Amino acid sequence: MSQPVKVSDALLLDARLAGEAMQRSIAGQVEFWAGLGRALEPLLCGAQAMALARSAAMRPISACLESADSDEGRSRVARYLAAQPFPHFEPATDAAGMLVRTDADGTRTLGRFVQRRFVAQKPRKPRR
Repeated sequence: MSQPVKVSDALLLDARLAGEAMQRSIAGQVEFWAGLGRALEPLLCGAQAMALARSAAMRPISACLESADSDEGRSRVARYLAAQPFPHFEPATDAAGMLVRTDADGTRTLGRFVQRRFVAQKPRKPRR
């Protein structure tokens, strides 16, 4: 049996944004979060639970998404990705739907993912 529940506008907005990303309804996202909390709460001691609750309340998802969609946010993501282990992947600028894999030694390979595996492709010659 469903029950109406009052929630803050901030939680509702965060549930909508997170639910869209995960293809859940707002109610489905809130239920998912509640299920996670219910499953994790017995595993945490009181101090851990309080610290997580305080840190979660500091910055809502909507604010994180807004900051990610900015020049500074894109720069932060680029720095993070560059710090990750090799290989690195980036979109090919001159071949639609293709990627460039960069290995630790600087080797760059054009290709695409086929069934979760990177497959090298020969660059196509432009038509005349």
